[in-house]
Amino acid sequence: MTEATPVTLETVSRLHDLTTRLHVPIYFAREAGDEYAKEGVGGEGLKAMGGYFGSRTAAMGELPTEMVAATFYNWSPDVVTPAMDGLWGVTSAEAMQLARWRLAGVIFDSVGRDDAWPVAEANAILHKVVGGLSWGGRPMAAGNNDAMRLLDRSPHAGDDLIRLWQLTTIVREWRGDAHIGLLVAEPLSPAECTVVTNAQYGGFVKASRGWSVGDWDAAVASLVERGWITDEDTLTDEGTRRREGIEARTNELSTPMWDGMSDIEVNHLGDLLEPVVDAIIESGRLKPIGLRPRNG
Repeated sequence: MTEATPVTLETVSRLHDLTTRLHVPIYFAREAGDEYAKEGVGGEGLKAMGGYFGSRTAAMGELPTEMVAATFYNWSPDVVTPAMDGLWGVTSAEAMQLARWRLAGVIFDSVGRDDAWPVAEANAILHKVVGGLSWGGRPMAAGNNDAMRLLDRSPHAGDDLIRLWQLTTIVREWRGDAHIGLLVAEPLSPAECTVVTNAQYGGFVKASRGWSVGDWDAAVASLVERGWITDEDTLTDEGTRRREGIEARTNELSTPMWDGMSDIEVNHLGDLLEPVVDAIIESGRLKPIGLRPRNG
């Protein structure tokens, strides 16, 4: 009998790291443009971002552009709007969801599928976890859970790795929805939370999220006044403490996900995911978030 040890925040954080690492290669994949182009999505300039925004929100249906912009909290609407303009006129949410799974399959094929990975056991556990979740206030997670019905009747229904990817997506977005709620409650405006992230991780965040000079400078000034940063590149000790507090509180709000499981059982799930994640890291697919192969 498994010892009924409570699930620790350290374990919750570990599972978040693992599910994130399994999930995010789809956003950096060089093959993404080709898969979304098959659905008529993409193009030059900001239109190229249509694949990202359209595929990630596809699980929630063909949302109006304003709702897509609201969903991507730290992105400027000036990026989201032109990327999404006309997108649902050339494709459908179902087609974009299927393209997303095709892309996940391409990534796993390139990583090198290994029959020794304990994917079936991990899926069985994750199905039970997801089956016990509530969805209030978690629209991205709820949409991705609903997408499981499409997966079950899609060409990918028998692909256990794509099923694993979708289940970890639900888990990750369930935490992410709570995180957005905490940013709103702090409050950190969309531009402000981007400035804070930029100060912690570097200028690639500023370059990618598309905020105007005016919006960016106003967010910097506000955060300096509130004691979060000294300039756009430097968090204060207080800013660091408060940002870490938001992450810790997000983990606390994610703990109910593991209700009915012991710390040992949740860590066992983490152990099942690790071989897949290690292979993704070794493939170089996670270099954009700073995780490089051992010899890379």
